[in-house]
Amino acid sequence: MKVGLDALTLKAVSLDPLELLELTRAHGLEGLHFSARLLQGRDDDYLDKLAAEAQAHGLYLELAGAGVNPGQSGRTVAEMVEEWKPLFPLARRLNAPFLNTCFGLLKERTFSAPTLAEQIVLTIEVLRELSLMAADFDVMITMELHVDLTSLELVHIIEAVDSAHVRANLDTANALGLLEDPVDAARALAPYVHTTHFKDSCIYPTEEGYNWQGGAPLGRGLVDLPAVVEILYQANPNVHLNIEDSGGFIPIPMYDEAFLESFTDLTPTRMARFVRHLWRGEQQVRAGLHPRPEEGKDMDWATVIPARLQYNVDYARRLRDETVARFGDAKRSES
Repeated sequence: MKVGLDALTLKAVSLDPLELLELTRAHGLEGLHFSARLLQGRDDDYLDKLAAEAQAHGLYLELAGAGVNPGQSGRTVAEMVEEWKPLFPLARRLNAPFLNTCFGLLKERTFSAPTLAEQIVLTIEVLRELSLMAADFDVMITMELHVDLTSLELVHIIEAVDSAHVRANLDTANALGLLEDPVDAARALAPYVHTTHFKDSCIYPTEEGYNWQGGAPLGRGLVDLPAVVEILYQANPNVHLNIEDSGGFIPIPMYDEAFLESFTDLTPTRMARFVRHLWRGEQQVRAGLHPRPEEGKDMDWATVIPARLQYNVDYARRLRDETVARFGDAKRSES
């Protein structure tokens, strides 16, 4: 279990991949997850230097690739597949084992045409074709839980594709954006998770539903990160924990009928657990632990997020080490 950095954490800071890699090393991290878009226009020498630097310092690289939901973009399955073709040799060249993607965002849930169910069918079709190319290059496509699908919907997609080259990227806080407990999401996805966006968050009620925060200092939000890491480690001790942190908010329309009706796997028990998070989040905001949007818009996130990065690194590494110490002996004895 290695701890790395999701470069989205530093989106407000202009750094290229080599600079991001150096910052990764400076903070004592073990890998870097970043968008393949940051490599557009880079020549062969740059790519070779990036790969060599990562290898020389024992750092893993992960890339965020292209989309996979034709219903989100209005493109055909063939067009979606075509966009991915340069990404596989790029990942192989950089020795990057994972290409990350996602279904969309919560707005796709309420499309009338194509419907959510139709989008899922199209996405499965795209992923089946991509899985063949991924196998050829020995690369894994990881579908992120991205405030777009519930964990069970994502499990359905992965199982329907039925390929060892299509697995999951668990964003540890995004389940809170879709009426779901993060520990429940971790349990459902654990057999398929190979990498993560390791994040904490807070939610609290509004007149339209609730607000979901883009990030919080690790261990200070609502996500039971020790429980999540334990679940993931026991399922896959080699999972990557890529720290993600950012400012901003997404309003979740919890009282919107079309939004609510898009959930086919919501049970009273799951809803009750979620409502408890809303109550706890309201208490945290009232205590001043997290900013409200009107406060957040005046914050200098380009200063705040980098300033708390080392705290997040120390938290993630300590939690990783404690988890490995507790369960590592059992894993070794099993093997």
